[in-house]
Amino acid sequence: MKYIVHTIAMGDVEDPEIYAAGPIIDFERSEKGRWLMANSYKQLEYTIHPNHETYGWKIVLWSYLNDQDLTFYKLKWGNIDEL
Repeated sequence: MKYIVHTIAMGDVEDPEIYAAGPIIDFERSEKGRWLMANSYKQLEYTIHPNHETYGWKIVLWSYLNDQDLTFYKLKWGNIDEL
């Protein structure tokens, strides 16, 4: 199953792909990010959408987890949203 594991809010920038790279790399280097990269059965993915509330951008990262890894994730980091 596909689960939202992290969201990033950005202001209005000209090229969101370039400005999103830093926060995404920071997330991948965190404990949670390293665990997800090691235990997700597919590579982490992300999308960038306009955020109409702030006139900026919203980056959504998601992961594919099996039931056992999902249980571990919920116990360690709390609830997770299904995509």
